[in-house]
Amino acid sequence: MSSAEIELEPRKKIYESIRENPGAHLRQLDRMLEIPLGTIRYHLRVLDKRSLIVSRKEGKYKRFYVRGDIDSSDKDRLAALRKELPRTIILFLMEYPGCTHKEISEVIDVAPSTLSYHLKNLREKNMVTYEKNQYCVKDEEAVADLLIQYRRTFLDNLVDRFVRMWTKREEK
Repeated sequence: MSSAEIELEPRKKIYESIRENPGAHLRQLDRMLEIPLGTIRYHLRVLDKRSLIVSRKEGKYKRFYVRGDIDSSDKDRLAALRKELPRTIILFLMEYPGCTHKEISEVIDVAPSTLSYHLKNLREKNMVTYEKNQYCVKDEEAVADLLIQYRRTFLDNLVDRFVRMWTKREEK
């Protein structure tokens, strides 16, 4: 079903916002749309009941996706990329693969224990590999495709810089 077939304007706006920003959570939708939070909640329930969207619990967030638009592994990747620090780690490792924990923590101004926590989560989500004391992004092409496709939804200068660097690399 397309958004044209959704009868109410607020519901249509919410559906389109989820299509354009897969993995957005309730508060993100609230910030993006000029619709009262209670109204957003109501329409999310209706869209879910009609099987137009799916939700997925990710830590303390419930993230929303248009049904059938994105496969499970991309949902995992997008969920991680929607968080600033994991996204920063991923972007750094894509530019400098094979870095050690110490090298990452020296460049990304974060406590070593916080970095360890996020690297562990990224490894559990199968986004980062760890071999011989070095970290690398797993399936760089898939991650890069998501960053490029949803670039404008991240509102992040690091993503913009990465996309410019990645596309220049592909042109060579």
